[in-house]
Amino acid sequence: MMKKFDKKRDTIKQAGIKSFAAYGYYKTTLEDIAGMLGMKKNSLYYYFENKEALFKEIIEDTLLEFSEQLNRIIKSRLSASEKIKHITSHIPKLIQERNIKYSVTLSSYLEISNVIRRSFPDFQQEQKEMIEMLLKEGIANNEFIRHNTKQLAVDICTWIPAVFNNNYLISESNFVSEVEFDAAEKEIGRLVQYLLNGIRTKPF
Repeated sequence: MMKKFDKKRDTIKQAGIKSFAAYGYYKTTLEDIAGMLGMKKNSLYYYFENKEALFKEIIEDTLLEFSEQLNRIIKSRLSASEKIKHITSHIPKLIQERNIKYSVTLSSYLEISNVIRRSFPDFQQEQKEMIEMLLKEGIANNEFIRHNTKQLAVDICTWIPAVFNNNYLISESNFVSEVEFDAAEKEIGRLVQYLLNGIRTKPF
């Protein structure tokens, strides 16, 4: 059973998510979060040292959830190419679902994405290592020709978010939920298919 302290921390994190979603990382203050909960700002320090610590834990929870879902795909019996296609489409979908759930504004999403890239390089590296492992698995299974797996993994993990974020940058919408996500999803699917066609031992 979750202890009272842990329940309160979880409540604060949920309020933090809503505040970051609405105001972005830099404009959100502990006063905002405390106000949402009817608490005094000083009371929050009992649960979190500062805004940075709260944000860090929120993002770590999210990244852990992502990693667990990606690992389930990796452990499946799909071919290496199918696993790669699932992973490269799964991350944007998870991000989109969470953004819609918490009514994330477009400006907040772009700002928070930049903060995450700078503050959580280990997660970016983990994604690259996952893709590289699957590319090597494909070579071992004679599914892919031999190629520079490390470089291609870096390219995939660079291009996919770039396509996804570009659709947000050119959008005039106020909220992420209003952006035409299907167009970005299809573009990512085509790009991944082109890349896999290039290293496939036999045509699709």
